[in-house]
Amino acid sequence: MSKFYIILYLTFLLVSATVFAQSSRVTGIIQDEGSGEPLIGVTVIEKGTTNGTISDMNGRYSIEVPSNSILVISYVGFETSEIALNGRSQIDVSLKKDVTQLSEVIIVGYSSQNRQDITGAVSSVNVDDIQRLPGGNVSNLLQGQVAGVISTPGSGAPGAAPVIRIRGLGTIGNNNPLFVIDGVPADINSINPSDIESINVLKDASAATIYGSRASNGVVIVTTKRGKSGKPVVSFTAYTGWSSVPNTLDVLNTAGNNQVSNAAHANDGLDPLAYTSLTEVADTDWQNEMFQTGFEQKYDLAVSGGSDYAAYNLAFGYFSDEGTVIETDFERFNFRLNTDYNISERIRMGQTISYARSNRNLLGEDESGDGGNAGFSPILSTLEALPHNEVFDASTIDGFAVPVVGSGNIVGTTTLTTRISENDQLQGNAFIEFDIIDGLKFRTQFGVNVFNNFFRFHSPTYQFGPQTANDMADLSETRSRTTENVWNNVVEYNKSLEGGHTITALIGTSLEKRIFQSTGGSNNDFPSNKLRSLNAGIGDANSSGSNVTSTIESIFGQAGYNYKDKYLVQGSIRRDGSSRFGSGNRYGTFSSVSLGWRISEESFFNVPFINDLKPRFSIGTLGNQNISNFLFIATLSSNNSALNYPLGGAQSQAVNVGTINRSLASTDIKWEESNTMNYGVDLQMFENRIGIIFDYFITETTDMLVGVPVPATSGIIVDPITNGGNMENKGWELTLSYRNSESDFKYNISANLASSENKVTKLGFQDEAFVDGFVIFDTHPTTRTEVGGEIGRFHLFKTNGIFQTEEEVTEHGVQPNAVPGDLRFVDTNGDGVLNDDDKQFMGSGLPDLEYGLTFNASFKNFDFTLFFQGSSGNQIYNGTNVLLYRRQGDAKNFSADLLNTWNPSNTGSSIPRVTTQDPNRNIRPSDYFLEDGSYLRVKNIQLGYTFNNIVNGITKARIYAGAENLLTITGYNGFDPGLSNYPTFARGVDRGLYPLARTYLLGVQVTF
Repeated sequence: MSKFYIILYLTFLLVSATVFAQSSRVTGIIQDEGSGEPLIGVTVIEKGTTNGTISDMNGRYSIEVPSNSILVISYVGFETSEIALNGRSQIDVSLKKDVTQLSEVIIVGYSSQNRQDITGAVSSVNVDDIQRLPGGNVSNLLQGQVAGVISTPGSGAPGAAPVIRIRGLGTIGNNNPLFVIDGVPADINSINPSDIESINVLKDASAATIYGSRASNGVVIVTTKRGKSGKPVVSFTAYTGWSSVPNTLDVLNTAGNNQVSNAAHANDGLDPLAYTSLTEVADTDWQNEMFQTGFEQKYDLAVSGGSDYAAYNLAFGYFSDEGTVIETDFERFNFRLNTDYNISERIRMGQTISYARSNRNLLGEDESGDGGNAGFSPILSTLEALPHNEVFDASTIDGFAVPVVGSGNIVGTTTLTTRISENDQLQGNAFIEFDIIDGLKFRTQFGVNVFNNFFRFHSPTYQFGPQTANDMADLSETRSRTTENVWNNVVEYNKSLEGGHTITALIGTSLEKRIFQSTGGSNNDFPSNKLRSLNAGIGDANSSGSNVTSTIESIFGQAGYNYKDKYLVQGSIRRDGSSRFGSGNRYGTFSSVSLGWRISEESFFNVPFINDLKPRFSIGTLGNQNISNFLFIATLSSNNSALNYPLGGAQSQAVNVGTINRSLASTDIKWEESNTMNYGVDLQMFENRIGIIFDYFITETTDMLVGVPVPATSGIIVDPITNGGNMENKGWELTLSYRNSESDFKYNISANLASSENKVTKLGFQDEAFVDGFVIFDTHPTTRTEVGGEIGRFHLFKTNGIFQTEEEVTEHGVQPNAVPGDLRFVDTNGDGVLNDDDKQFMGSGLPDLEYGLTFNASFKNFDFTLFFQGSSGNQIYNGTNVLLYRRQGDAKNFSADLLNTWNPSNTGSSIPRVTTQDPNRNIRPSDYFLEDGSYLRVKNIQLGYTFNNIVNGITKARIYAGAENLLTITGYNGFDPGLSNYPTFARGVDRGLYPLARTYLLGVQVTF
C-alpha cells in the first residue's frame, strides 16, 4: 500500500509541475483534529480541476496552484474541507471525523461492521463532543448524547456515579447495562474520557445477543485510543474550573422562624416558645456555611506513534474535584498503555494495561437509594438547622459552637466526621490474532480486572446538644477485592464471492470468573479521637467477611449474508451457563435474527436527494441472571442484628447467639428472558448532510426474577426469589443530524429524542404490589408498583384545596381532626373513610420524553459548542418540602413558604396552617407535594480558538472557555429536577440530594 501511495504521489507531482509551472507552491501538514496525528494519503485537489496531490507519511503535502484558487481536501472517514488560498503559501489543515459516513466502521460484539451493513439498533456516541465536556466520569458525560440512553446523576457529589438505563426499564430487578472496554467487561467509571476512541451502544437483541445473559439491559462498547504508524505525536490537555451551587432554597431566618413557631403554638392554643424572645442570638445562613466554591481541574498527557511493525499509545491523566459542599472531594490518577505488534504478515498481537487510583471524601448521605435512611441527609439537616445558633466558637475544643437553641451543628459534625473511599483498579488484556487463510482468522484474548476498595468511617466524640452527641468515638473499616478474569476465543470468517455475495461468520467461546473477597471491622470507645486503629478501641469490636466466586461459561456464533449491499441478513446465538442457578437450570440459550434492505441501492429507486435508505427489523431473546449468588440453596447467618427483638425494654436489641436462616432455597429459579422486536429505518439525504435514524421497540420480559415478600415473623432476612413476574416495555427513538461544511463557516446540528413506557403484567405473589419512595423512615411510601401499571408510579392522596370554615370540615365528614386551614383530602371511593384505599396513581418519575441537542460551529480558527439536555412529562415528589413543612419538635427550621400560610386573615393562601402536631396529617403523601419535573438545561457551552504552528514543534494549540450546567429552565422548586438516587421502584423522589454544580472553566489543548 505504501508503494501505491508513493507512485500516486509522484504522479500527481508530475502533472502539477507540467500544467502549473508558473503557479506558486502551497505546503502544509494535514492531521486528525481529534488526536493531532498526521493523516497519510489525504487527497488535496485544486477545485474544478484534476490538479492534485496526496499527503505523505508525515501528513505533509505540497502542490502548485494559482494563488487565488480553492483547495478541496478529502479523506475517507473525515469531513471534506474547502480552503481558499488568498495568496497564502503555508496552510495546515485539521480534518474532523465524519460520523455520518456510511463506511464508518462500528465495533459490534466480537467483530466490526460498516455502518451501512448494520441491521440492529446500534448508536454511536460522538466522542469529540463528550471529550469537550468537563468531568472525569464517562457515564455522566453520556447524558443527552444518545437516543434511548438515560444517564441520571444520583448526586452532585464529586465522584458520584449516575444511574444509566438503556431504553427505560425492562425488568424490576437490576437494569444496569453491560460495559465492555477493549473487548473485556469492565467498570466504566474508572476510565479517563480522554483515552476513548469510540463508544457504541447496542440496544436491541440482534446487536446484543452475542453477549448473552449480561446484555439484557443493553451493551456499551468502548474502545480506547491505539497508536498509528508515523512519527510520535504528543498531546497535552488541561482545564481548571470553578463551581458553585446554582441556587439555594429559601428557608427562614431567625425572625421568620420565631414568627412561624409562635404562630404554630398560637394555632394549637399553646404559649409562645421561650427562645423566640431572645434578643442576642445569631442569624446564621447555614446553606452559606455548608456550601462553598468548588475547584475542578483535569490534566492529560498522551504520546502515540509507531512503525509498520509496532505502534503504541501511552496516556497519563489526573482529575480532581473539590465539591461545592464542605469536606467533599474526589481525585483520580489514570495510566494507560496500549501496544500493537505486527509479528508477521499473518500474526498480530497487542495488549492493554491501565491503572486508576481514586480517593473520595464523601458526605454522609445515602447514595444507594435506601428509603429507610430518608431524613438524615446532611443537605436536609442544613436546611433544617436553626438560624439562632452560631457555627464556630473558638473557646470549644473543636472550635465549633454548641447550639443555644435545640441540638446539632451540621457544619461541625460534617467537618469532624470522616468518610473516605480509596479505590485501585488494574485492568489488563492481551490478544493474539492469526490469519489462518485469506478471510479466516482466529483471535484469543485474555483479560483481568482487579478492583481494590478501602472504606473508612470515623466519628470522634463531640457534643452539640443533648440530641446530637457522640460520647464514644466510632471507627469502621472495610477492605474488599474483586478479581474478574475473562478468556475469549473467536474464529471469524469473511468472504466475498462472485455475483455480489458476501458471507460472514464467527464462532467463539467465553469464560468469565469473578471472585469477591472482603473483610471488615468496627470498634468504639477510643481513648483519644486521634487513634485511628481498630485495635485501639476498648468497646464493642465486630468483624465481618465474605468470599464469593461466580462463573459464566459460554459458546456463541453469528452468521451474516450481504447481497450486493442491498439485502442484509444476520443471525446470532449464544448459550450461557451461570453458577448463580442450580444444576437443573444453569444453562440458557438466546438467539436473534435481523434483516435490512437498502432500498436506495435498487435500480428502480431513483430519488436524487436520498443517498441511503435502509429499513430494518430484528427479533430475538436475551437473558438476565442479575441476582445474588447461592439463592438456589438455603443459607445461614450469624449476624442477627437485623431482627432487633425488643427484650427487656423499649429499645430493640440484637440477639447474636448462634445462627439463623438467612434465606430459603429458591431451587427452581432459572433464567429471566426478554423477547425483543425492533423496527428501524436509517436515512441519509442531500449528500449525507441530513441523517435520520428511527427505531420502535417492543420488549416482553417473562419469568422475571422477583423477590417474594415474607412476613418478619418468618425469621427470614432475605426474601426468596421466584420466576413469577412478567412485564412489557415499548418505546421509540429518533436521531436527527445536519451538517454544513462547504465554507469557512462550518456547523452541524444533532438532536436525539426517546420515549419509553413499561407495564407490569404479573408479579407472582399474593398482593402483587410493592411500595417504595419513603421520605420519612419506612413510613409514608409515595410510590406503588402493581400489576397493570408502570413501575414506580406515584400513589398519593388527592387534595382539593384548604378548608375555609368549620362547616366545610363537617360537610366533608372524613377528616375528624381537621380544622379550617388544613388540607382537604378527597375520599376517592366515597366510602366515608379516608385511608390508603383512597390513594390514586399520579404519573411517575420516568419522563415521557428525554432529549439532547448539540450545535457545533467553526469559523476559520474559532469553534463554538452549545449542548442542551432535558426531559419532559416526569413528576417529582418534593420530599424536601415535606420535611421543611412538617413539625418535628420545635427546634428546627422551615421553608420560608410558611410565612404565607393560611390564617383567618390570609384565607387566599394555598399553604396549610402551621401547627405543632399536625393532627390532620397535612404532610401525608399527597399530590400537594407532587411537582412537574420537566426541565431544559444548557448543559455545556464552549468557545475556543486554535493556533496552528505558533512555534517550532507545536503543530496545534487550542484555548477555550466554557460553562457547564449554565442554566436550567424548570418549574420545579427543589435544588435540581435532574437528580434521582432512588432505585427502580421510586425514581423521582427528592429528599434533599447533593445539588449539581454550575461550573465555569478555562482550558488548553496542545499537540506537538
